[in-house]
Parts: sequence; C-alpha cells; structure tokens
Amino acid sequence: MKKKIALFTFAILCMSVFSMQAGIRIGVKAGVNLASTSLSEIKNLKMDNLTGFQLGPMIELSGLGLGFDAAILYSQYGMKIPVDVNVTDPANPKFNFKNETLSSILVPVNLKMKFSLMGMLGAYVAAGPYVNFKVSSPSDILKQWDAQSFGAGVNVGLGVELIKHVQVGINYQIPVTDDYSKISWLNEVGGVVNGKGRTKILSITAAYFF
Repeated sequence: MKKKIALFTFAILCMSVFSMQAGIRIGVKAGVNLASTSLSEIKNLKMDNLTGFQLGPMIELSGLGLGFDAAILYSQYGMKIPVDVNVTDPANPKFNFKNETLSSILVPVNLKMKFSLMGMLGAYVAAGPYVNFKVSSPSDILKQWDAQSFGAGVNVGLGVELIKHVQVGINYQIPVTDDYSKISWLNEVGGVVNGKGRTKILSITAAYFF
C-alpha cells in the first residue's frame, strides 16, 4: 500500500512539473507533398510521382524536451497515370500521363522529442498515427479507380527549429489502409487485372508559431 501511495505521489509530482514547464503553441503549417503510389497485382502499370501541397493550423504541446503536436491539414496526393502511348518511336515509346489528384483532410498526431544540436540549433524527431478523410477526387478513369473515403497510417519525421517561431522538417507518411480499394487495368494480353493501391507521401514542411 505504501509503495502504491509513493508511486502515485511521484506520478502526481511528475505531472505537476510537466504542467508547469509545458508550453502550448498555436501555428500554421504548410508543405509540399511528393506522393508515390504502389499497386498490388498490377505489375505492368508504371506511374510517376505526383506533387501536391498541404496547409492548415497546428498545435504543439511541449515540456522538458518531450511533447505532442497535432494538425488539421488540407492535403493533396494521388498519382500520374499513363493514359496513352506515343509510338512515333516504337523502340522507345513514351507515355502521356494524366494527373489524378485527390484532396483530403489530414489529421496527424505525433509524439515529439526535442533536443539541441551542439548547443546551437534546436532539432526534433516525431512519430505517430494519422487519419485522412477524402473531400474531393477527379472522376474515375472509366470507373476503374475506386478511391477510399477514409485512410489511416503512421508518420515519422524530423526537423530543426531555426528560431523560436519557425520549424522546418521532413515527414514520411506510411499507410496501413488501402487508398484505392479496386483498380482495374488491362494486362499485356488484354485481360482485366484488379488490384489495390496505397500511397506513401514524403513531405517537406514549414511551421510558424504565433
């Protein structure tokens, strides 16, 4: 019983110290997304990366070098799909691509650890889950692409704090759910192949705290 009381008291003291040291900051986050979609079962379809952006409010809670951050971001992702082939040179055909850009509301929540680099520059590492909710998408190509309305995954990131109000970082989103539930595509012999797709996103971001 005494051990439980001591542990409880210690926990309360730790929480009190953290509360006194904790700082809450509100800011705005923006970034550039580089989306890369991988497909299952469809091996003959080659796609280019798609560039989009993200923008929205952000909150950070930190104390004693450890804390959390969360954001609500308007985020673009998707893929560049080959829609036809330029056969002027049969030995070196070139695909013409169409952008398939999806827009979503992205909500990441990260555990964040801050530390100093050589006592001169602030740095951080962060990791945590995210969810996104699709808000718009292009018309599906011949109804062959079914984009999911909800997605989830994990993200990891790192960055630096240049001054007290500015953070610049790199973040990588790894999905654990399918972004496309059904993708139909013609294979080499003209048959239809169905697969699923997931989109990984590398983001370069900047946040400004008021």
